[in-house]
Amino acid sequence: MPASASYTDVHRAFLQAVSQHGTVSAKQAYKILLSEYGKYHNDETVPTEDDVPDAVALINSKLHRFDKKIVFVHYEPTNADFYCFCPQAETAVDRLQNYYSKPELSLFRLMLKELACSEGHKVRPIVCLNLTAEITGKTITKVRAEELLDEWEKLGYFVQMDEMWYFGPKTVAEFDRYLSAHFAEHMHKCLLCNEMDFYGVKCAKCPETLHKECLKKYLRRLTNCPGCQQPWAVSVFN
Repeated sequence: MPASASYTDVHRAFLQAVSQHGTVSAKQAYKILLSEYGKYHNDETVPTEDDVPDAVALINSKLHRFDKKIVFVHYEPTNADFYCFCPQAETAVDRLQNYYSKPELSLFRLMLKELACSEGHKVRPIVCLNLTAEITGKTITKVRAEELLDEWEKLGYFVQMDEMWYFGPKTVAEFDRYLSAHFAEHMHKCLLCNEMDFYGVKCAKCPETLHKECLKKYLRRLTNCPGCQQPWAVSVFN
């Protein structure tokens, strides 16, 4: 394929763009690849959307020594695909101290905790703003908290939908191990792939929740819930 036959300036520019945004949709990623290919190549070959994963894989082969990675995320609440630039260390939250003050980092941790412990991993905006009262030591204003939430949404850490805040695709990609370690009783893994299941499909007859895409593949072969073994009754196509 043209864009990933070897590591070129296309890949370097693509990496720079994704790292600056933090999170890009799959469609945005393709537009970036097209744009950078147009800048650095004069031939008539044009990359396709199928070339993006190969380009990302080649970039990741160069990134692994730096403990960073571009992670693909299928974000179930919007049924959309994203690419997130993420550190791979277990102390991912601590990495943010280079960009935020201690009170601001405390708010970020409190957001992760509130969402992890809330039913359906979603909370109302007023709950998020009221978390400023739980910050010990020097606090931050609610106006600043609103600014931070807007910034974190743009970076992909959180998403606001239907007047609720959710974990965003970047948190899904970057903080699964952190959340599993700190809130194990609230975070669950999909039985079918053993990966963290943030927003899956819940069985109607037991507490089991599974990734929608995993469940679609599973139901092509079997019809019972892999948890309770009762007939699966919830649609996976809405």
